[in-house]
Amino acid sequence: MGQLFLIIITIITIICFAYIILIASYCYAWIKIKSPIINPNVLKTLVTVIIAARNEEDNIENCLTSILHQSYPLENMEIIVVDDASEDTTNSKIQQFCDTYKNIKLITLNKNSNLLGKKNALNAAIKEAKGELIVTTDADCIMGNNWLSIMVSYYKESQAKMIVAPVCFYNEKTVFEKMQSLEFMALMLSTGASLYFNKAIMCNGANLAYSKKVFYDVGGFEDIDQQPSGDDVLLMYKIAEKYPAGIQFLKHREAIVYTKAKSTVSEFINQRKRWASKGFNVLNGETKLVSLIVYLFNTLLLIIAVISPFYFENQVFHLSLFKICLILLGIKCLFDFLLLFLSTSFFKKKRFLIYFLPEQILYIAYIMMIGLLGSIGKYEWKNRNINR
Repeated sequence: MGQLFLIIITIITIICFAYIILIASYCYAWIKIKSPIINPNVLKTLVTVIIAARNEEDNIENCLTSILHQSYPLENMEIIVVDDASEDTTNSKIQQFCDTYKNIKLITLNKNSNLLGKKNALNAAIKEAKGELIVTTDADCIMGNNWLSIMVSYYKESQAKMIVAPVCFYNEKTVFEKMQSLEFMALMLSTGASLYFNKAIMCNGANLAYSKKVFYDVGGFEDIDQQPSGDDVLLMYKIAEKYPAGIQFLKHREAIVYTKAKSTVSEFINQRKRWASKGFNVLNGETKLVSLIVYLFNTLLLIIAVISPFYFENQVFHLSLFKICLILLGIKCLFDFLLLFLSTSFFKKKRFLIYFLPEQILYIAYIMMIGLLGSIGKYEWKNRNINR
C-alpha cells in the first residue's frame, strides 16, 4: 500500500510540474507578443469576408451591419454569405442586404445535397472569392470599425500565411456567462502564446485570415473533409505543416471579434462536445501533448481527492494524499490566476476575476466530463444531429 502511495504521488507531481511549465511558458510568451503598429497605406488589397450561416435570423443582420461599417474601403471589400440550408428567415434577411449592397453575395446550399456543413460552405465561397485575402467570421459575431483594416495591414506587414486573431464574449450578464468568458479568455491567451513558439494548437474560425493561394497550396479541406468540424483547426494544421513558421497571432484589441456566451448549460455542453468531437487521433503532436497534460492533471486531482478516503484503509495515507492534492491545487491556482490576469487585462475584463475560485473548482470536473463526452463524437448543431 505504501508503494502504491508513492507511485501515485510521483505521477501526480510530475504531471503538475509539466502543467506549471506549460502555463508559465504561455504567460511568458503572451508578455513577449507585441501589438503591431498598423500601416494605413496597405488598404488597397481586395479582401473577401466569408460568413457561413445556418439558422441565424437573430444575428445575421447585426453581423453584416458591423462589417459594412468597417473603416476599410468598401470598394476593396467583398462579402460572401453562404446559407447552409437554413430553416428560418436567414436567407431572406441576407437577400435584403444583397439587394442594397453590390459587394454582398449570397450562396445558398441545397438542403437535398450531400455538400452541406461549414467546410462545404466555405469551399463554395472560396471558389467564388475574388479577394487575395480570405477573412472568415461567424454569423453571430460583431466587430469594431477597424477590425478589417488591422487584419489586412498585419497580413501585408507580417507576410503571414495564416492570421489567428482574438475572439471574446460580450454582454455577459449571468455568473454562468461570466465564468465561460474567463475560460474563453484563457483559451485565447493559450492560442496566441503557443503560436509565439510556432506551435499551432488552437484557432477560431470566427476570426481567421489566410490568402486564397495558401488555401489551395495546402489542398484546402481535402483529407479533412470527413470531419464534420475542424474547418479552422484542421486547416491550420495543414498550413502549419507546409509553412512551420507561417501562422501568426494578431494581438491587437481592435482586431477582436465579439460573440456571445451560451445562456444555458445544455447549449454550453453541446458546444464543447462539438469542439472536442474531432477526436484525439486527428490532433497534431503539440495539441495532443497539451491536451494530455491539462486533462490528466485535472482528472487525477479529482479522482484522487474522491477515491483516496475509500481506497486507503490507513487514514494517514489518504489524509496525506488529500493534503498533497490540495497543495498541488493551490500551485495550479496560482499559475492559472496569473494566466487569467494577463488575458483579462488584454480584454479589459479584470472584474471577472472575482469568479476565479468557483470557476477553478468547476473547471476540474468540467474538463473530465467534456473529455469523455467529446470522445463519443455525437452532438447537435443548428438542428442537425452530427455523428463523427
